[in-house]
Amino acid sequence: MELTRDLMLDQESRMLVRSVAEFREQVIDGSAREMDEFPSSGVIEKAWKSAASLGLVSALLGEGSGGQGMDIYSFCLALTEVARGCAGFAALLLVHNLALWALEAASQEADEALTGGEARVTMAWPVKEAGGTARAEFVPGLTGAAACVLPLAGGGLCRVAPGCEGVTIEGIEAPMGLRASRPASLVVESAGGAVVGDLNGKRDELEGCLLLGIAALSLGLARHAFEGAREYARERYQAGDYIINHQQIRLMLAGMVVGIEAGDASLRQAATAGGCALHLPASRAAKVLACDRAVSATLDGIQVHGGYGYMRDYGMEVLLRDAKYCQSYPRSPQEEMLDLVKPAD
Repeated sequence: MELTRDLMLDQESRMLVRSVAEFREQVIDGSAREMDEFPSSGVIEKAWKSAASLGLVSALLGEGSGGQGMDIYSFCLALTEVARGCAGFAALLLVHNLALWALEAASQEADEALTGGEARVTMAWPVKEAGGTARAEFVPGLTGAAACVLPLAGGGLCRVAPGCEGVTIEGIEAPMGLRASRPASLVVESAGGAVVGDLNGKRDELEGCLLLGIAALSLGLARHAFEGAREYARERYQAGDYIINHQQIRLMLAGMVVGIEAGDASLRQAATAGGCALHLPASRAAKVLACDRAVSATLDGIQVHGGYGYMRDYGMEVLLRDAKYCQSYPRSPQEEMLDLVKPAD
């Protein structure tokens, strides 16, 4: 079944989605479980080089900086497609590209190793600053990254390298979701990093891009859950019929479609309505909606599978774990919504 978003794409966007889908099928799908369970096995690094050859590791950089000059909606289309195979790997692409975009916004040149796929960079968000110390509790891609950028509250941008004096990285023991992104926590003392530039008023746009990227990951998870549940329902024979012919199962699948349609529409509107400058409240709303629908879709996907839904071999449980992490990163949905309606002065 072709969803409304796919029908509305122009030829260039269709070609992008098709090329990323081929990359996912050839590189990601067969190794997604290994990425989730054994992220240090080297399979992620191999996939990263393949993603670089497709231009996915320098998607948001301007062409003058050696990137693809991709707009945020096109990038979200690519992320959704990658997340259909592995949301954790899509999260790596998201934070790497945003870190490069932030460096470009701060008039800093990106290393060729970072734009060419030889090394990775990540971005910490949110960053808590107190007493000359900056902290970030959950940084996707920090384990194995060559550098990390920290957008500061005042608009400055700090860049640190793991192993430098004053920089402490603590691995997150057995994270439940987004395992393939190899997250860790970061502490930077005043001596460990220096402000390398100013975001030149683009901090809100950077946050909006992060929120839309997480929404895109969530929609990829929802699509994966729907496709997996539908195929299982077509094959599972119970009570004298295939379960897809049972009304309750069809209602669950239809609910997934409704959620995906709503999430797609919200993401497209938030990413394209403001032109170059994103509307941050719309990005918050799109993220909250898409993540909520992803959690609901993955739960329904498990229900359709019955007891098998909790088994790793059927691939549903990892979707729920990743969806819950997307829902709470970079902040909880309650925190995002509270920023949509300010209290009285």
